[in-house]
Amino acid sequence: MTVLEIMIVLAVVGGLAFIVRSGFRLITKADLVDNAGELAAIMRRASQLAIEHGEMHRVVIDMDKQLYVVEVCQGQTAIVRNEALRNDSEETKRALERGKQRLSDLPPDALAAGDPEEAVRRATAISGHHIADRQCVPATEGLTGDTTGKGWARSLYAQKGIKFKEIWVQHRDDSVTKGQVAIYFFPVGSAEKAVIEVTDGSETFSVLVHGLTGRIELKDGPLEDVDDHMLRNVMGDKDADREEPK
Repeated sequence: MTVLEIMIVLAVVGGLAFIVRSGFRLITKADLVDNAGELAAIMRRASQLAIEHGEMHRVVIDMDKQLYVVEVCQGQTAIVRNEALRNDSEETKRALERGKQRLSDLPPDALAAGDPEEAVRRATAISGHHIADRQCVPATEGLTGDTTGKGWARSLYAQKGIKFKEIWVQHRDDSVTKGQVAIYFFPVGSAEKAVIEVTDGSETFSVLVHGLTGRIELKDGPLEDVDDHMLRNVMGDKDADREEPK
């Protein structure tokens, strides 16, 4: 046999080995692949919904319950760094009381403006606490091909050991491993940069959200350096390191 023939044989054997290994891996990790692929598809659709309806949308992920849902948001579009997803009802009540005390010397309808809800918002703003600047509710837009009736709510195969491992999102200083976190998509087609890791305990898939285009990318395996994705600006250049937690 010539050297060329040996090289051809080795190349064929190597290619067949790779195909067999990849096929076996996809079969054994089918549930993980299914969950990661579905998450990527739902996030792509959330980006499309934001553009189609001209309203900000977000995907809220509950890492404790291993589920996620698409929500549509109305009101304030600015995202607060490390914001809480839900308003604290007790703090809201205290803020309203402070607002009423500061307004006690004004006419009763001074801030009403014909809208009771707006009056509440203005009174609370005066007290130094803002509520209902942004209201988000589950999206109701029909989902094509949804024969299960799940709509925009999805869950991982937690009973098979599949779960969210770790999530990085642009408005959070640190990664998230428990609780809830939201990833926002804007009407202009952009999104928050994010990295979502889904694992079955041995293998990991990463879902990447690109900021400028809102593009969703599914990668096999964890990223070598998450900051290489999270700290790139819209021109592809690396930004300065994140602020130290205060």
